[in-house]
Amino acid sequence: MKINRPVKWLSQALVLSTLGVRRGGGRSAGLRLRGSRKLRLPALLTALLLALCGVLVVPVTASAAPGDVGVEGPSHSGTGTPTGTKRAESALWFNDGLWWGNLWDTASSDFHIFRFNAATSSWVNTGVATETRANTHHDVLWDGTTLYVASHQFVNDGLPAEPNFPTLMRRYSYNSSTKTYSLLAQSSTIINNYKVETLTIDKDSTGRVWATWQQGNRIYLNVTGTDGKTWGTPFQHPASLSNVSVDDTSALIAFGPGKMGLMWSRQVGGSTDGMYWSYHVDGASNTAWTTPVAAVSGQGSSDDHMNLKWLDSSGDRVFAAIKTSFTSAPQPLIQLLALSGTTWSAHQIAPVSECPNRVIVLIDESTQRLRTFATYPKPSGTTNAGVCTSSGGAIYEKSSPLNNISFTTAKTARIVDADQYVHNVTSTKQNLNSAAWGTANSGLLVLADVNATSRYWHYHDPSGGGGDTTAPTVTGTSPTDGATGVAVTANVTGTFSEAMNASTVTSSTFTLKAGTTTVPAAVTYSSTGNVATLNPTADLTANTTYTATIESGPTGVKDVAGNALATDKTWTFTTAPAGGGDTTPPTVTGTSPTDGATGVAVTANVTGTFSEAMDASTVTSSTFTLKAGTTTVPAAVTYSSTGNVATLNPTADLTANTTYTATIESGPTGVKDVAGNALATDKTWTFTTASAGGGTPETVTLTATADSYVTSAAPGTNNGTSTLLGVDNSPVEITYLKFDLSAYAGRTIQSATLQLRSAGSGSTGTQNIKLVADDSWTETGITYSLRPALGTSIGTLGPTTTNTNYNIPLTVSGLTGELGQQLSLGMDTTSGDGLDLNSKEAGSTFAPKLVLTLSGSGGGGDTTAPTVTGTSPTDGATGVAVTANVTGTFSEAMNASTVTSSTFTLKAGTTTVPAAVTYSSTGNVATLNPTADLTANTTYTATIESGPTGVKDVAGNALATDKTWTFTTAPAGGGDTTPPTVTGTSPTDGATGVAVTANVTGTFSEAMDASTVTSSTFTLKAGTTTVPAAVTYSSTGNVATLNPTADLTANTTYTATIESGPTGVKDVAGNALATDKTWTFTTASAGGGTPETVTLTATADSYVTSAAPGTNNGTSTLLGVDNSPVEITYLKFDLSAYAGRTIQSATLQLRSAGSGSTGTQNIKLVADDSWTETGITYSLRPALGTSIGTLGPTTTNTNYNIPLTVSGLTGELGQQLSLGMDTTSGDGLDLNSKETGSTFAPKLILTLS
Repeated sequence: MKINRPVKWLSQALVLSTLGVRRGGGRSAGLRLRGSRKLRLPALLTALLLALCGVLVVPVTASAAPGDVGVEGPSHSGTGTPTGTKRAESALWFNDGLWWGNLWDTASSDFHIFRFNAATSSWVNTGVATETRANTHHDVLWDGTTLYVASHQFVNDGLPAEPNFPTLMRRYSYNSSTKTYSLLAQSSTIINNYKVETLTIDKDSTGRVWATWQQGNRIYLNVTGTDGKTWGTPFQHPASLSNVSVDDTSALIAFGPGKMGLMWSRQVGGSTDGMYWSYHVDGASNTAWTTPVAAVSGQGSSDDHMNLKWLDSSGDRVFAAIKTSFTSAPQPLIQLLALSGTTWSAHQIAPVSECPNRVIVLIDESTQRLRTFATYPKPSGTTNAGVCTSSGGAIYEKSSPLNNISFTTAKTARIVDADQYVHNVTSTKQNLNSAAWGTANSGLLVLADVNATSRYWHYHDPSGGGGDTTAPTVTGTSPTDGATGVAVTANVTGTFSEAMNASTVTSSTFTLKAGTTTVPAAVTYSSTGNVATLNPTADLTANTTYTATIESGPTGVKDVAGNALATDKTWTFTTAPAGGGDTTPPTVTGTSPTDGATGVAVTANVTGTFSEAMDASTVTSSTFTLKAGTTTVPAAVTYSSTGNVATLNPTADLTANTTYTATIESGPTGVKDVAGNALATDKTWTFTTASAGGGTPETVTLTATADSYVTSAAPGTNNGTSTLLGVDNSPVEITYLKFDLSAYAGRTIQSATLQLRSAGSGSTGTQNIKLVADDSWTETGITYSLRPALGTSIGTLGPTTTNTNYNIPLTVSGLTGELGQQLSLGMDTTSGDGLDLNSKEAGSTFAPKLVLTLSGSGGGGDTTAPTVTGTSPTDGATGVAVTANVTGTFSEAMNASTVTSSTFTLKAGTTTVPAAVTYSSTGNVATLNPTADLTANTTYTATIESGPTGVKDVAGNALATDKTWTFTTAPAGGGDTTPPTVTGTSPTDGATGVAVTANVTGTFSEAMDASTVTSSTFTLKAGTTTVPAAVTYSSTGNVATLNPTADLTANTTYTATIESGPTGVKDVAGNALATDKTWTFTTASAGGGTPETVTLTATADSYVTSAAPGTNNGTSTLLGVDNSPVEITYLKFDLSAYAGRTIQSATLQLRSAGSGSTGTQNIKLVADDSWTETGITYSLRPALGTSIGTLGPTTTNTNYNIPLTVSGLTGELGQQLSLGMDTTSGDGLDLNSKETGSTFAPKLILTLS
């Protein structure tokens, strides 16, 4: 411990307590027993400690304990500080619906596994020993199948590690039937041979267990093999910043997926002091750790207390509860550090003035809250109330929403011993109330220690709903209260202070009345912005006062934690008189291309963005025009209410090297807003297209369309109007820039330079310019709490001085794919001497600019006309149901704005059938949905129009010829009479080792009547007992899904049945399944038992080729992998039955056919699983991702087993897995596809635990 930590000593009280002097009421201040608590601190030892330290506060006992909070537990007499001292270690875990702990057993003088009895709030000794040595500290890890207990003898604070004291790890299996743990063979293995202050463990995705500690003023690590038990040789973290002081410690956290994170304190008394973070990618060499970054930095910013958690549903969001060494009252003494992407932020939990100590953090996933527990001074009415001492106090909780981290002074007492000091709170490594962590309905359990009486104390909250008890409020309404002149078309909205339970926001809880008459309306809730919208069924009445009410109380709206609105929210507004209302004309706030732009791609669309919602019927090809000279460009004009954007899409490509003038018309015949106000003046702008073939490379300079910065010092504040942009690390300040590259689709970037100007503050550090994938942020909306994540670095700036222009070269390859859309950039730094830059609000001269040198006209690329590859009904079909929709499937992605009821029509003779036409980019399908049923026994003609006024692909290529086909509906009472079949199931019939979290699915041969697919017609049984479950049906793929209400039972055989006959499932024509579909499967053993190997045959495979970009090869018996022409193989495997399992190894089995290769083929992950075997083409191929294996060289007709990187498959269990294979070799490899038969089909072999 540092002697400069803030402690307020009551020296007089200490002396009086030590001497046994009587105080008010005549009660002796000397120590005495209460009940079974033992005070084992002799007066001589007390005096000695006082003489040595001068800081001990002797607790005073009483004959009763009216101020106790929490429950007193077993004695730990015989061992000291059994819950640890530095908060990195955990003593509890949740498994099989029960809490468990690693506690001291006084009878045997060993540490044992104890089970928590929630009914009696007491601990039950299971008799299973975990450590026979007293005075050891432990870190406990439960991974879902195996319990790991690391135990070490410990040195006191500030003392060096001592050799010849082994640190051990033991492993235990679990039997869910007997609810017992058993020590695994060869379980006691040595991590290191030192007595250390603290040590933590965690397990990575490959099965290796890592450990970390401080030894010899260095941060040390060790790791097992993938068996999770065989330890290697300890080694130092490779970075020089891991040279630390004797008072520093470290901790581990698995996060990612596929990463092991390491945090350590550094207190060497310099500017490099701080809490440092580094991570290791699973599967890399042991010493391959990333360069450390400071989560916080500066003298006093760190101490040797830390506790880490990972929000697994969020990717890289890690949280660390830490202690600092600050001494000034307002400074933070405990903080919550949050990692989002690559950026750390710091949030004060409690300042020095509150005297907190020894903090942990837990993530409650059910309430989406961060719950922190720490020692604070004891409450009033107890012995030593309010005393600030490092000896202990009481355990209090402070909590915060996950997505808006903010702690106040409010805290709740969780463990208080009225007579003694409580200290050293601990709990679990797991997140609370999370099915993914195996802690569904876990509630909360924390454990602490009363050293004076050698007693455990605990607090148990079975609901787990702690934290958020704050009622939501309505923070804003539209119209505002008392508003007048409101448009009769207006919707009514209420914005809430926090996320709401959408099922409580209904037309019963959100109402609108004119007098006492309720207005019929639809009510919806959007989690984006927490907004409830009431949309009246008809226009409101003019010149009328309306009252809106959002209901409170038990039957009203509630937040996600179940807290109801405290009081009804009521407001009134008055509609405009007939013909009144909004009289403000709209404006055009932005255009693309921008005015004066050059080098614009000939394929570019032209857009105008309005200041408000527009009347879509006024935005037409007459009011939004494009001209080359005096010649109007034929174009389709559409309007999107999302963003208030009008788009002009030329019928043909523009002419190269030509200046165009775009005009949005004003006045009575021009565009109008929804209130009927016309644009005041014409909006006119010009741009010039690129030269044909690119010619001489062209340079364009683009000014940022949006810029802002965010700061951790004010996480909810928007700085969009500031003339400055900040980049700093203390506090964290991140700058965001946005540029409009939509006019440059199809071009090639030769060089890219970011132009910035520093303002009144330079920096000696380096600022990183990074890509930002999420372009949805706005200049006036972005805050630190709502910031998008930063991605890959593409340039650096620094050091810098004041008021200076800088040109920063950007990595061109990093900008590939950004042309034709918005580009967002972010700037961060690890330097604490912040840089200020000029924003665009400082004027165009100093505004951030992007200078691009471009080649190519943008007019090349895809010139292939799309085709219609399939129709439904097929050409010439008869007996078609009168309820049928008509569809056309295209060979490539289409421009959705060209697929309309004008270009896709259905006629009976010469009469056009009224219908709605939609287009789905998933599968490239246009659907014509007749407004009414078709007429029985009638022939219909469907037409998809070609040519300039017909459908076009996304590159502007028109369908070459009209696609026309006919079909005849069934006679009245006739139609489709073919019964559906079940073509596939998951799990498959006879499957074993199925995850207990698995859903059950059945895939049908045709579209089904969803109303017949229910929990009555699709059932799952264990023996004769029906499993409670929800059943849903998706028309995408014709899949029925049975989702059990609770996890299945381990090692149990289940029978799934889809019922046939009159009461069973039926297709859309009413045909019933002919016979029941029944299949069985068996779940995995509890705890995994012996690792299990499953062999999965590809459910889909195909290859695509650049030689025929529109051709599908799904029926081929071969799969090609080549580079000349490019041939890419795609494979798909169904892993949906294995959710919650752990992959120990993965092997891809392939067989070469008649062509081998001397080259190497790469097996890569494919993130997009929407491709189909019969639909995939080169033009529609999904992108390939990370390589997880290689094959080659190969010969002909040979089987190959390719090991795959296990870490790359993390997260794929429980869903579809798509793989792709490509190569740089030109001597193509042919493989057998599944169409050659099951023997030679591609297979995936997984060993699962």
